[in-house]
Amino acid sequence: MGYIAPNVSAIVGSAVAAKLMGTAGGLSALAKMPACNVQLLGAKKKNHAGFSTATSQFRVGYIEQTEIFQTTPPPPLRMRACRLLAAKSTLAARVDSIRGDPTGNTGKFFMDEIVKVAGAPSCQAAQTTASS
Repeated sequence: MGYIAPNVSAIVGSAVAAKLMGTAGGLSALAKMPACNVQLLGAKKKNHAGFSTATSQFRVGYIEQTEIFQTTPPPPLRMRACRLLAAKSTLAARVDSIRGDPTGNTGKFFMDEIVKVAGAPSCQAAQTTASS
């Protein structure tokens, strides 16, 4: 995945990038898709017709399998991290679809922005040790 979509792989990882691209129908289809739909790729469909929505959970798909989503503890920050991951991975897919940055530096820049905003503590520690 590092050759086909290096920027998306830098944000969500190679395995999740492959799942997103496979479900969307390719890199160009992923690039054309809005971020709100990327967030739901791979989510299980739930039909709660007539039931209470008080216990409904936040629906996420393959983005749930990323490291930053797993290490973000409180649920409000998880929702923010999920939205950021979907938005930045869509932007990275657009960069990858036109072969704008084959080195993956744009994806790393987006990942740094996500870590700053979402504030996952273990991801911040991993980013500081990786950059030094």
